[in-house]
Amino acid sequence: MRVTRIRAADFRNLTFADVETDANRVFLLGDNGQGKTNLLEAGGLLSTFRSFRTNEISPLIREGCTEARIRIDTESNDEKFAVEIRLAKGSRKAHVNQTAVTSVAEHLGKFPTVVFCSDDLRLIRGSPANRRRWLDAAIGSTDATYLSAARDYQRALEGRNALLKTDHPQEDSIRAFEKAMLPAALLVTQLRAQALPEIAQTLRETCHRAGFPNKGADLIYKPDTTGEQLAEAWQKNRGQDIASGTTQRGPHKDDFDTLFGGQNAADYASEGQQRLLALALCLGRLSRDATRSPTLPVILADDVLGELDDTRRQAFWQEVGDSYQVIATGTTPPPSGKWLTYRVSEGSYVRQ
Repeated sequence: MRVTRIRAADFRNLTFADVETDANRVFLLGDNGQGKTNLLEAGGLLSTFRSFRTNEISPLIREGCTEARIRIDTESNDEKFAVEIRLAKGSRKAHVNQTAVTSVAEHLGKFPTVVFCSDDLRLIRGSPANRRRWLDAAIGSTDATYLSAARDYQRALEGRNALLKTDHPQEDSIRAFEKAMLPAALLVTQLRAQALPEIAQTLRETCHRAGFPNKGADLIYKPDTTGEQLAEAWQKNRGQDIASGTTQRGPHKDDFDTLFGGQNAADYASEGQQRLLALALCLGRLSRDATRSPTLPVILADDVLGELDDTRRQAFWQEVGDSYQVIATGTTPPPSGKWLTYRVSEGSYVRQ
């Protein structure tokens, strides 16, 4: 697949942007805070209509506006598509070639994108929240069941948390939210447990292809609470949850460890090894997505190419080759090669 044009109106800090991206390599060059990532984020909505930076809609709408509009033109398997997305408070609406999308599940996988961002290079010893967000994207980009379960769980969790923050939360109402949360929570934990070994396998294969030291790299799922204990954990923790105003146990607290040589890479691998493993994780996800989608994903690289040293840069381009379109951002000029480059300043995009 190739993204040929991205247009965005009242999205983040963009009043209006219209950028042609019909090239195998596209680079958005400029200082921080000028709108580079915002355009990349708009393009990333193509896959699941959700941002890779936030689960909320409100931050995506320009201040003072009621709606954000995005149109992304693509070409895939000799067909052209126009994907139009409208974001309003509590509402996402999308059309493909002027036909309304009524099911995200049916849309999933048709317009795949894979995001590489600077936080990804700190996956190994970064925060659990960052790893969960990465894992949700890695599974949900090709699994409609997971995407739906994660969405349902998040909605019920937000409802329970809102209730916990009220002056006098009623236990009957709290239990009602727990009842709604439980099936989705069980499915999320089940699918995470199934997917992590698959992702670990692509991690090892990527290490082998890229010449990274494998040393038995593996991923170990660390659920906050096992499925059969969730209902009991919520019941036991109600008093503490009411006192803190938030749900303290559940899949939203899950994590995973990356093993290197049989030991936790966060504790025993060197910083260089950790960054190689993080890159291999992301490249492994790219390989996995490519086998699960009818068309190759577009790579959205947000301010990462400049952070790669020679070893990782060589591995990245060896894995990517010429098969994938890459749309990247950075504060310094792009790596060597033929790039369609735009200078970005205060939300405007000038072709270089």
